[in-house]
Amino acid sequence: MSTTHDHHSPRYDIAPYEGEFVWAELVDDEEPGPHSNEDQEQPADTPGQGPSTARRSVRHAATVLRAVAGHTRPGLRHAWAAISHWTTLGYMSDEEIRRRLVKRHLDTYIEQREDVTADINRLGKKAQKLTRDAVDFGLTAEEGRRLKDVGTELKLRRTAGSALAQVPFDVAGAQPTGEQVRRYRSVRAFGRFVGVLLPAGATTLGVVLAAPLAGLVAVPVLAGAAWWLGRHPLALTQRALPAELVGPRELEPLPNATGETATATAPEAEGEVLPEEVIRLNAALTAAGLLNSKNTRGIEVLDGPDYSVGNGYTLTADLPKGGGKLVKDVIGKTEVIAGELGIPPMQLIIREVSASEGGHGRRMHVWEAEKDPYLAVGHATSPLATAESWDFWAGTPLGQTVLGEAKTIPTEFAGGFTSHFYSGIMRFGKSAAMRLDVAAGLLDPGVRLYLANGKGGTDWESVASVAHRFTEGTDEAGLTAFEDLLEELVEDMNTRYADLKTVDVHLVPDGRLTAELARKHGLPVLLAVVDELQLYLLALPPKRRERALEKLKNLLRAGPAAGVFLVVGTQRPDGEEVPTGFRDLFGVRVSVRCLDSRSSRMSLGDLASDAGADASVLTEDHVGVVVAATGHRWEILSGDFLSLPDFAKVCQRARQMREQAGTLTGDAAGQPRITEPREVRAVRACLAALDELDTDRARVETLAAAIGEDGEFEDIDKTTLGALLRKAGCGNVVSIGAVDNLKNAKGYKRPALEEALSAEDSAA
Repeated sequence: MSTTHDHHSPRYDIAPYEGEFVWAELVDDEEPGPHSNEDQEQPADTPGQGPSTARRSVRHAATVLRAVAGHTRPGLRHAWAAISHWTTLGYMSDEEIRRRLVKRHLDTYIEQREDVTADINRLGKKAQKLTRDAVDFGLTAEEGRRLKDVGTELKLRRTAGSALAQVPFDVAGAQPTGEQVRRYRSVRAFGRFVGVLLPAGATTLGVVLAAPLAGLVAVPVLAGAAWWLGRHPLALTQRALPAELVGPRELEPLPNATGETATATAPEAEGEVLPEEVIRLNAALTAAGLLNSKNTRGIEVLDGPDYSVGNGYTLTADLPKGGGKLVKDVIGKTEVIAGELGIPPMQLIIREVSASEGGHGRRMHVWEAEKDPYLAVGHATSPLATAESWDFWAGTPLGQTVLGEAKTIPTEFAGGFTSHFYSGIMRFGKSAAMRLDVAAGLLDPGVRLYLANGKGGTDWESVASVAHRFTEGTDEAGLTAFEDLLEELVEDMNTRYADLKTVDVHLVPDGRLTAELARKHGLPVLLAVVDELQLYLLALPPKRRERALEKLKNLLRAGPAAGVFLVVGTQRPDGEEVPTGFRDLFGVRVSVRCLDSRSSRMSLGDLASDAGADASVLTEDHVGVVVAATGHRWEILSGDFLSLPDFAKVCQRARQMREQAGTLTGDAAGQPRITEPREVRAVRACLAALDELDTDRARVETLAAAIGEDGEFEDIDKTTLGALLRKAGCGNVVSIGAVDNLKNAKGYKRPALEEALSAEDSAA
């Protein structure tokens, strides 16, 4: 580049400056600059040069400082902005803070689950160790208590784990409010200022004051850092949301009832994850031989698992087609399945869904309970304890289902009465269950009670004040009273049929007594109760036992249409004590605990047993728990409780009701059955025997053999007969001459027998 000046100025060639101007200074025209001719002409050591040099040095220093400050001020401002950005959590969005607060709740929830899991695993290992030690070395009393305590604690932990597993994490409830987000930001900012910035500033100031040299060194270092930060500013932006806060991670399943953690796997064929409960049930069914191990699908769940029952879960499922297995096959393997699931059989309830509910042979309802449902529901006080009256035709309230629903067993079935058969081992509430039937009948003034108790005791004492007939014990008098009671029942039944013939046929369209007909025409229900029937049958001689059983069968077959309702209780009803043909005549069968499945089958019948009913699964803890079966339908119930004092009050109310209604009869009304004493009947039997023998005298042995062939005096011996004849007033034996190849035999003559009978008739 060239520049042309006027003719007085010299010509210069000026090259362009390609560098960078860092700083520039403007000077006054009157003050010579650093390159003026005056400066060049004056020597450096001129005395007048000092003040001018000092001013220039100060000016130069100020210029340098201004330049440095110009570079460091932006850096310092950016550093302050960065510190403020860090202190006030400016890099966190409100969304990130909100998710952090939610994650804090989630972490606490997960920690609780992990704590429960750890406790279950720890206690499970401890219980296993104690159990192994018990098997190998036995247990002391202290170790036994420790094992029991560990088992109790483990059960509590598993219950807590199951309860916690049923409570999902409440994401909506954990959401923080805007005020909570601002408070989180403010608290964290204050903590960083007080915990970091304030101590750092105080430390720096202390170092500068205590060591000025260090301060002089620190100033250029800080200035350099500020200059560098000004040249390389930080990006003060909000970061992306951390990956762990994008969404709550999947929770690990809690241990199941066996203490093992089960994980669901997705069948490739279906592409879905099966619930843990279904996986465990499929495994148990496979182990029991009910599912093919090659079947990857298993059962088809239609409903559930449902934990709303509050005690375990329920589900409804279909067995797979093509396997040839039905629900009855599953029921038959209940004990095996329960063992595979690691629970007692009482905690596994499997039923076939009825056709009325849309069921079929492969559709089942499963309930796996966490604790014994029959003990959990408890025993409710029977509504009969406080009822003023009751309609016996409507059924007997027997107990509660596992869901706490009141259950009534029918007294009327298919248009007529159906009798009840109670059985099971002693001291498990059989008589208490029968007491509910009796109480229901007593609270209906249209019911007439006949009760025979083979064992005696206090169970039935209260009914003596209201029963039409009441007898106890199996001595000879008790056996005779029992036979008389059955005889009277048969007579009353026959009389009832005769009475029904006199009623217009349109009122008895099916030839049987109805509730309306009974009330309108004053035809009472004949409620016959026999407790401990086996004691009567064992005490009676064979032919008398056969006659008693035949009368009972006749009452069961023909009685319902005439209004006869039979309630029978016995212990183990084997074929010798209570014949199968007799048991099968009962429409409703109720059993308390049985010792084995064979006894249970005899108690409940083949239909209910084939459908899964088994009273042998009841344990020693199930006092008052019964299995009630009507045909193939059955249910386990926790029996209602009616104490003996409450039962006595029911009997009092029943007597008052009958007195007011005019239906108090029989023994309770002072109207005993008129029957000849047994000794008088023995005299009549001996006279009949003399007629058959065509003689007027006979030895006692001959009379005993004659009347003992059949009838009431079957198998009577001479000693018993002699005692009866003496009691009847026949006197002692006398000489009757040559009889039975004896020259001077002793026995009775007809006149002595006739005189005793005549005297008895006159007294009557």
